[in-house]
Amino acid sequence: MSNQISVFNFNQSQVRIQIVNNEPLFCLKDIAEILNISNAKSSRFNLSEAGVHKMYLRSSGQQRELTFINEPNLYRVIFRSNKKEAIDFQNWVFNEVLPTIRKTGSYSLTINTEQQQAIKQAVNERSYRTGEHHQAIYTKFYQQFKVPRYQDLPVSEFDEAIKWLGGVTKARKDMIEVNRTNLICLVHHMLWLNNFYIDNRLYDVFKMLGSDFGVKTHDHFGDGAFVASMFKQQLEKKQLRQV
Repeated sequence: MSNQISVFNFNQSQVRIQIVNNEPLFCLKDIAEILNISNAKSSRFNLSEAGVHKMYLRSSGQQRELTFINEPNLYRVIFRSNKKEAIDFQNWVFNEVLPTIRKTGSYSLTINTEQQQAIKQAVNERSYRTGEHHQAIYTKFYQQFKVPRYQDLPVSEFDEAIKWLGGVTKARKDMIEVNRTNLICLVHHMLWLNNFYIDNRLYDVFKMLGSDFGVKTHDHFGDGAFVASMFKQQLEKKQLRQV
């Protein structure tokens, strides 16, 4: 029997999952607290006994008995809740947590795509403020948070990472005035330039010629394309105000 414990958060509430023979079992006490259900005993939920497991976990230096339930029993508990977040919790478990557990054997607690973009923006702003090279900032970042890539940063350390980088500027929407047509042209040309730079391997070309031009421009092309792609997404979603 292969057992593995995973701990993750839903709206800042802890849930423990025990992986037994590749099947996720959920801590009944944690689920009941999230769904605001008192007296979390398996007998009150009319659960299938085959999906109820008593386990002992060490807490505060002591072995404590906890009840874990399988996926079908989990939904029986959810249906007993009148809390409006119950459906959100069910969808989150079904669409996000369970597929990840079945694929990797655990739940990933690394930062999401939006948080990754915030990290990149914070790096860009720090480079602009200090003149520090982007790669130097990333190298220090990896050493500081002991991760091989910024994408692998744990969610629990995201706020600290943003603070360490110096924060992210949040411009007021009513201060952003963009000429949509000109911006579309700028985005198009920036993405084209970056693709041209990559497709023609200009970094390697300048390196072979003994020039440091490739080193000086590499991050500018990449970061410019990153910002351009963000604007492109916003334009496509019609989130920018036309002037």
